[in-house]
Amino acid sequence: MAATSAKSSNPMLSLLFYSIMMVTLPIFAFFVTQYGVESWLHVTTSKSYIYATACSVIIIHIILGIFVYKAYKDDKVVPHPADKED
Repeated sequence: MAATSAKSSNPMLSLLFYSIMMVTLPIFAFFVTQYGVESWLHVTTSKSYIYATACSVIIIHIILGIFVYKAYKDDKVVPHPADKED
């Protein structure tokens, strides 16, 4: 039986995908949260920075958690031991 999985995923593409998510999503979440908190909740600018930073940190932890979960659950390819010739 061959040691292949039904879904072949390239680890480098996965790493690139999560790296892009780690850069773009927290920055996007920061500015969207800051704008939303300032305009809808009418809080001061310094408090909106705190809320926006907290949202960005939560987004980063979610992305890291998903990455670790996918890496742990990924099918591991175990090579077959070499046949001994006696």
